[in-house]
Amino acid sequence: MLFAGIIWKNKIMAESKLNKLYDWLDERTGIKEITREALDEPIRGGARWAYVFGSILLFLFAIQVVTGIFLTMYYVPSADHAHASVSYIQKAVPGGALLRGLHHYGATAMVILAVAHLAQTFLFGAYKKKRELLWAAGVIMLLIIFAFSFTGYLLPWDQAAYFGTKVGASIAGEIPVVGPVQQRIMLGGNDLTTVTLSRFFTTHVFLLPLGLAALVGLHLYLFRRATPAGPFHNRDDKKIERFYPKQVFKDSVAILICFVALVAAAKYWPAELGPVADPTSDYLARPPWYFMPLFQLLKYSPGKWAIIPTVVLPAVLFGALFLLPFFDRREERHPLRRPLATALLILILGGSIGLIFLARHQDRTNPEFAEKLKQQEEDMHAYFAKPFEPQIVGGAAAALAASGKAQEPPPAYSENCAACHGDNGEGSPIAVGLIGVSSKPQRSKEDLLKILDDAKPYGLKKPMPESFPKIPPEDKQKIVEWMMTLKAQ
Repeated sequence: MLFAGIIWKNKIMAESKLNKLYDWLDERTGIKEITREALDEPIRGGARWAYVFGSILLFLFAIQVVTGIFLTMYYVPSADHAHASVSYIQKAVPGGALLRGLHHYGATAMVILAVAHLAQTFLFGAYKKKRELLWAAGVIMLLIIFAFSFTGYLLPWDQAAYFGTKVGASIAGEIPVVGPVQQRIMLGGNDLTTVTLSRFFTTHVFLLPLGLAALVGLHLYLFRRATPAGPFHNRDDKKIERFYPKQVFKDSVAILICFVALVAAAKYWPAELGPVADPTSDYLARPPWYFMPLFQLLKYSPGKWAIIPTVVLPAVLFGALFLLPFFDRREERHPLRRPLATALLILILGGSIGLIFLARHQDRTNPEFAEKLKQQEEDMHAYFAKPFEPQIVGGAAAALAASGKAQEPPPAYSENCAACHGDNGEGSPIAVGLIGVSSKPQRSKEDLLKILDDAKPYGLKKPMPESFPKIPPEDKQKIVEWMMTLKAQ
């Protein structure tokens, strides 16, 4: 009894100290009023699971910010080192794979849930009755989330990211009049370079988070100002419940399920990373999944008709979404009593999903693409399975080779290759450097031996001279073995 009494007394004292601290903070910040204002929000029709999307999206944004901050501690936004830094995060940093996986799958979840939230709001007619600005802010937020995904897609600087972004940038360049200028501003030139990567990184890490955070604040303010729309039918319209405790509980459960799903995905299906981008390769480009519907429509719009899926359809869709509450002034909100609106929603969502699956199916069944895409996927898995190899940066690799500390090139290389590729594989104005050639993309000794005989099947823009197959096999073997030692990363 004495022991229990001591515990009870200590508990009361601890609670008293916490209450005093809370009172102290309240005097200076008004935290009690802020908390009461947040938790006492009236919900017309009562708490519902259908209302959890906004809270989940806010949670996902917080996850993206936190994981993004930790990722930038290791990431280097330059074409020379971006891929190596992501590889280091993925393969060497303790918890790095989980951190990157949370960021990767969190971005995908944000796109999916933002579309679902907007579709639900549209379906329930919750954009009506003085909620025009609330809806408009939501549409702009969806565009920013798409911009987040697009700018973040390039940052790993692997083959898929490089060529996928190149496809996206070319689509942006199709816009009449402003397209070429817009593309040049986006890329910082005519091609993807370190300038492009720097611009995407700055936009992704600074500009878009600031813009989205400001819109989130505006969205919440307008939501509280307009009050929740309530159910689309009238039978529960008079029922009022506070945000706490029932809706808080539902939101918390939904957020927990979402977080567990993200952790499971990051652990069991790690975020992919392929070989470093090689602009000279014949990599078969595919855009990110959220651009797949436009990519598929491009197949049916050759030549001058390409402007329809790349410009006209997106502009019409988002323009109509933005202006929707200003045109649809009817008070009716029930989806079944708005058959045209409901049918359009089903058509757009179902059509987009169908186009994504159709594009995937055609890639798997088209003999022209299937084998190439399969090989690219195998290259990605092979690189992903390799342990991290430290990168020799800048001109240090060439300096190391030239200093004699690295393995000396064989005589056959000096006689047949050095004139173009440099005395130590450092490259020249007429030929690429060979340092790191075995990993960009991942190539075996057998691959390099075949390249010496015939480089055209490997898609090299400047094939090897026709005299090279005449080099004795033993000399080729020595050249390739030496090239395998020139590892830049």
